[in-house]
Amino acid sequence: MSAHLTLEGSGWTSPGGQVILHPLNLDLSRQAILGIVGPNGAGKSTALRLVYRYLRPTIGRVLLSGEDIWRMDPRAVACRIAAVLQEQPTDFALTVREIVALGRAPHRRGLARGGARDAGVIAAALDRLRLAGLADRRIGTLSGGERQRAMIARALAQEPELLVLDEPTNHLDIRHQLEALALIRDLGLTIIVSLHDINLAATHCDQVLLLDGGRAVAQGRPEAALTPATLSAAFDVTTRADRLIIADLPHLTFHLKS
Repeated sequence: MSAHLTLEGSGWTSPGGQVILHPLNLDLSRQAILGIVGPNGAGKSTALRLVYRYLRPTIGRVLLSGEDIWRMDPRAVACRIAAVLQEQPTDFALTVREIVALGRAPHRRGLARGGARDAGVIAAALDRLRLAGLADRRIGTLSGGERQRAMIARALAQEPELLVLDEPTNHLDIRHQLEALALIRDLGLTIIVSLHDINLAATHCDQVLLLDGGRAVAQGRPEAALTPATLSAAFDVTTRADRLIIADLPHLTFHLKS
């Protein structure tokens, strides 16, 4: 089976000549979830920006179903790849329904307004993210978890095949973190997500990419990539593997090196 997303020696160097992301090779199958983890400045956001076509690789290629995304029409890419970034609107005078409707923009031509199909897609996205009851609320009146669901619903309204999420659990409490990740897994899309929480990546992702200094330190199944040795080296901490007594789940604990 051919990969849905391929990073073929993809890297990025800043205009000033600093290598931010060294050449990276990656194959991700359809509907798999890849978690990208690493310390601050590891290159996580840069890797995501290459995938959702915000940055053009200075070396290598990004392929979607075997096609170079920089050889595709930008509108076509926007119809197939959606991104949910860390920055969320809080002061827009838009309702949740209007925010979600923005996801239909790549599918419209010129000044055409959305028709019955657009309305159906928007309604379905609101329902799927349990936002129908909040559809007429202004986005700035929502809680952090509700706003995050609205941004995911907007991305879902794009009807993408690949979803990119940059720290979707940032600033959420534990319950809303777990809720957001459960919703993401249920979407049935190919997903790339950057996460700060190593344990969330270990328990919710099919594959993990560990970056440090712009280089891939480890990648593969969580149990193979997120070992005490790889994590201790990347984060410069002491790492120990335990199990949660309540759910008998693997759990990593971290301590400063003495």
